[in-house]
Amino acid sequence: MAVSKRTRYEVLRRDNHACRYCGSMAPEAKLTVDHVMPKALGGTDDPSNLVAACRDCNYGKASTAPDGTLVADVSQRAVEWGKAISDYNAAQMSDRKKRNAYVRRFAKAWNAWTVGTGEAKRHLPKPSDWERTIWQFYGLGLPIVELEDAVKIACGNQMVQVDSTFRYMCGVLWKKVNEMHEGAKSILESERPSG
Repeated sequence: MAVSKRTRYEVLRRDNHACRYCGSMAPEAKLTVDHVMPKALGGTDDPSNLVAACRDCNYGKASTAPDGTLVADVSQRAVEWGKAISDYNAAQMSDRKKRNAYVRRFAKAWNAWTVGTGEAKRHLPKPSDWERTIWQFYGLGLPIVELEDAVKIACGNQMVQVDSTFRYMCGVLWKKVNEMHEGAKSILESERPSG
């Protein structure tokens, strides 16, 4: 079985687009993916047996057995790469759980407000992409209490039309983001040594 395009991509990326034999780098060197232990000598297509190699080194090596240090180094890099992928995915899942909790708290605060009475009573409208907007505020590091306060400000303002409430709330939040950035800037400036 041939090495897949995805595996080739990952091997080249893992090896920083440089030949593991001579150090030549792309784009100056035309890189291939080489089997450290040649298939003719029992090598496999497993990423732990693959390295980035320039064409000259790959053709020059042919089906000769590799240096033992190189085999160990490639195996160690494959282990490190696998752990890095696992660590990244764990961090992403942790962040996703925090982001989802942030969205749920916003939705709870928003849904506490209604318009109309009796049979006509309903939740205030939100745009179809409201979650993405809340993700953006999460990504900017705005504390959830600021969103909860902005909901109270927007929903409690009788001068704001019902269909504009979400947009008004976002305006309040962008003002908070700007205040947060200005506050951070002031802190950095106060910590700089005067010269």
